[in-house]
Amino acid sequence: SCYSAPLLLSSPVLGTRPQTFRALALRGGANMATSADEDQKTARCNWPALEANPEVLTNFIHGVGVPKTWAFHDVLGLDAELLGMVPQPAQAFVLLYPDAEHPDQTRDASSEASSPFFLWQGPPLGNACGTIASIHAVVNTAAGESLVSGSALASFVDETKGLHPQDRGLALEKHEGIRAVHCAQAQEGQTQSHTEAVDHHFVCFVHSGGRLLELDGLKGAPVDRGPTNQDSLLVDAAEVVKAEFFAKNPDAKYILLALGPSMD
Repeated sequence: SCYSAPLLLSSPVLGTRPQTFRALALRGGANMATSADEDQKTARCNWPALEANPEVLTNFIHGVGVPKTWAFHDVLGLDAELLGMVPQPAQAFVLLYPDAEHPDQTRDASSEASSPFFLWQGPPLGNACGTIASIHAVVNTAAGESLVSGSALASFVDETKGLHPQDRGLALEKHEGIRAVHCAQAQEGQTQSHTEAVDHHFVCFVHSGGRLLELDGLKGAPVDRGPTNQDSLLVDAAEVVKAEFFAKNPDAKYILLALGPSMD
């Protein structure tokens, strides 16, 4: 099959949560829209959006304790030649896509707390999807194997490794170390006013146990996208992005990033 390649943005775009009413539905709903709006405004101020910029996300992961041997890189397209330009071995594929209305996801309290490391994004996390995608990308790959001892991310992983995804999300809401780094990076980049409601969302793809997993904090569990291995991660993730995102919304604008070895 063929597809019409959507526009891949080189200019910055902000990641976001979905609209207030859907976010609140995941926590049981709300009685008054005005109260919900105020809660979301507060959440966006506490967790403003990160720019979809490899430098911003790289500075974020370094700030929370990832060694400087790892970095995010632009992915300029999904054909083999462009994927081959990404520094190897690539560890994770991150997609920023338009967060159009899509059905609420069922969140099961029995979801596994073990592998992969996965956390839910509740309403108080505001526009934290870029941070959540970065955490998923790091902790589930080789980049997370040598976190700086005592760093914000190392402490968060140690404190939450045995918890349910919901409880991990609740722990992130209260983790001032990670939030401080997040907020500092939200002030970087080229865009202005990071606390408004924005209309794009970050998700992450990683290899785990021979499977390609889509990790989206707004969903109840990781989504199994089929077989993969570390060497074919980018190619396999690219096929999923073409079929599940580009083909369904070919006129939209996307940003693609990959976590891999630093070039510095």
